[in-house]
Amino acid sequence: MDAVETLQAIEDIRAVKAKYCRFLDTKDWDGYASIFTSDAVMDVSEDTGNPPITGIPAIIAQVRFAADHAATCHQVHTPEIAFDSPDTARGVWSMQDRVVWQEGKSPIPEVASITGFGQYHESYRKEDGVWKIAALRLSRFHIDMHPA
Repeated sequence: MDAVETLQAIEDIRAVKAKYCRFLDTKDWDGYASIFTSDAVMDVSEDTGNPPITGIPAIIAQVRFAADHAATCHQVHTPEIAFDSPDTARGVWSMQDRVVWQEGKSPIPEVASITGFGQYHESYRKEDGVWKIAALRLSRFHIDMHPA
């Protein structure tokens, strides 16, 4: 890729991650599904204790379980994006999230809300000419749990 193609690809990947946050926080599950490759893998095992999950339906089910009954705000910053080929890339994003569950809907006993800090480690692949998330791993450095 030349410099212009590289910069365009970086912007396209940044836009995918922006959509990730917006679609998740607005509960636009069709939009959220659209940003993942068909064989995407999500690893949130640090949060759930469950193994990584594969495929869009399983990813949507996991995220909806955690976020459907919550006001959420996900923020990502300072992306580091590197290309393995013209159609594949890797990225690391600093992140902060705030999750406030409706009363009695928290999946964490005796916790009403959380504020977390960490990083997203991701890989991207062009699918039908569009950059999408192929793999995502959430690595948390700290979580503040706020009691009910």
